[in-house]
Amino acid sequence: MSESLRQLAELFQENNQFVILSHVRPDGDAFGSSIGLAFILKEMGKEVRVFNEDGPSDVYAYLAGSLSVEKTPVEPPVGSPKVIAVDCSTQERLGERFQGWGVRPDANIDHHPDNPGYAAINWIDPRALATAEIIARTARDLGLPLCAEAAAALYVGILTDTNSFSFRPLRPETLELAASLIRSGADPEILSWRTFRNFSLNRFHLLREILNRTRFSAENRIAFYRLDADLYAKTGTTSLEVENFLNYLQLVQTVQVAFMVEEIGPQLTRISLRSIPLIDIRPVAAHFGGGGHRNASGARASLPVAEAERQLLEQILPLLRSTS
Repeated sequence: MSESLRQLAELFQENNQFVILSHVRPDGDAFGSSIGLAFILKEMGKEVRVFNEDGPSDVYAYLAGSLSVEKTPVEPPVGSPKVIAVDCSTQERLGERFQGWGVRPDANIDHHPDNPGYAAINWIDPRALATAEIIARTARDLGLPLCAEAAAALYVGILTDTNSFSFRPLRPETLELAASLIRSGADPEILSWRTFRNFSLNRFHLLREILNRTRFSAENRIAFYRLDADLYAKTGTTSLEVENFLNYLQLVQTVQVAFMVEEIGPQLTRISLRSIPLIDIRPVAAHFGGGGHRNASGARASLPVAEAERQLLEQILPLLRSTS
């Protein structure tokens, strides 16, 4: 047993109150990891609250425990609960409200390769394709209780972060852990259906608008679009509902890199990037001070959206593969 895993086991055993947080604009792995770990700790008899800067998500409302996710409070909870960060590459990405608490997380469970290890205990495995995979393996190795609700949440975390088990490098262990979650009560058919065929009509209209404004460049090897607040207002949606929309741009056989830019302030642009397996997109995210995974990265750039878009095209072009 590694020292980090031993320390994490002690943290779980020796404390009774916990707070679990994940990154802003949470995705399936952030929610699945948070909710799954919360169920595990509750099965151990612990008191657990799950916080997120953006609060609960309608997209994952089908998961048991999802509606108990709370918007991160401005003040830390009473009783000094132990703070566990999951699926969050930096402490800053836990959100401004948590930063106001003025505390350091007690544990940091993550799979992002650029995670600097910002907590007292850092259980980080960049080989894992999802943080939910790490938590499932931890529960197995430590003999922690895994109810069907926890198994379902962790399965969704793995399912979404692997894009339905399609991202590389897909290791046998990932599939074996997913199988163990199915044996513990996760229903793969229902969870796949609820995850990928669960659009509200408004979200469908949002996707339609995004596809209509998608542009192509570099012999159709780059696909990209801009997002703005007016689009959310027009379709009655929120920023949490655009998760994984870049996957639709990658359905075009010529597309090697897809990206999205969203103006979130006068001089602040959110960037999301996806690439084919042969292209490492992380250097592009790093140019803007961001990071992530080889084929899925992001950043927040202190630039107007048009300038961020121009620089992205400039940075991506040298990475493209020849079409000849």
